[in-house]
Amino acid sequence: MSELTTSALREILADLPYLIAVAETGGVTAAADELGVPQPTVSRGLTRLGERLGAPMLVRDGRGVALTPEATEFLPYAHRAVDATRAGIESTGRRADERADTVSLAFQNDMGRVVVPALLRAVLELRPGARFDLRQGSRTLCTDALEAGDVDAAIVSPPYAGELGVQTARLFAEPLVLTVPAGHRWAGRSRVRLRELTGEHMVQLRPEFGLRGHVDALLARAGAEPERGFEGEDLHTLRGLIAVGLGVAILPPAAPAPAGIVELSIADTAAHREIGISWPRDVAFSPAAQTMIDVAARTSTWLPHG
Repeated sequence: MSELTTSALREILADLPYLIAVAETGGVTAAADELGVPQPTVSRGLTRLGERLGAPMLVRDGRGVALTPEATEFLPYAHRAVDATRAGIESTGRRADERADTVSLAFQNDMGRVVVPALLRAVLELRPGARFDLRQGSRTLCTDALEAGDVDAAIVSPPYAGELGVQTARLFAEPLVLTVPAGHRWAGRSRVRLRELTGEHMVQLRPEFGLRGHVDALLARAGAEPERGFEGEDLHTLRGLIAVGLGVAILPPAAPAPAGIVELSIADTAAHREIGISWPRDVAFSPAAQTMIDVAARTSTWLPHG
């Protein structure tokens, strides 16, 4: 038998159900009834299969037909091919169902305590079977994942304003506070102005974190020149260092503030940060991802802040 072409192999695979049905039912007519096709369709399929394999599939047996020895030899292979195809279809279907229920989201570290859980809770109310592929890290990590197409959306502060192919929705503005040790000379005050921070020892996030750039801009605008100290990667570490007296920091409210620190309001009206969600334009999202984007960008009842 010569080497099979792709078209010949396609025809063989298409005709395998006819052979299996005849073997299981014992006749062409019964096989046609089983498959829900006309009898001539089964007969032509078996004839075509015999021509491709180089051996007839059926032989007359009294008033009926029987499989030829070649057909009997080929039958287990036909079963395996059909069974493998069915298994592949089922596996693909399961994966498609998983993808339909999966949404990938990148978010800054400090969004994981309140903002992201509130959004995911709202999504689960609409799609109880939703699955989440979550990535947490610096603002740079989040925007890099968004630009690379590795996630459906990213929640960052300040809101992403990069590629033209990305759409951004503002979620809310969060006030910033001055976090000081409980024994600090300002601990009894209700508020401070940013310019008063000149000479204060400050701990801060590393430059790749969005809050760091925003705080630097606020201080520069106010003309404040604090002493720069430790650079960390998460707010919990900074608050722990502040509690033991290693400096002060401009941070989002802890709600409630941990023991050993005091949060003071900042009088400067610009002392807040914007939080937004961004996603690629003109992309066919999974139903779960589309639900998340619709909830985040077009509703507000899920938001943890006003």
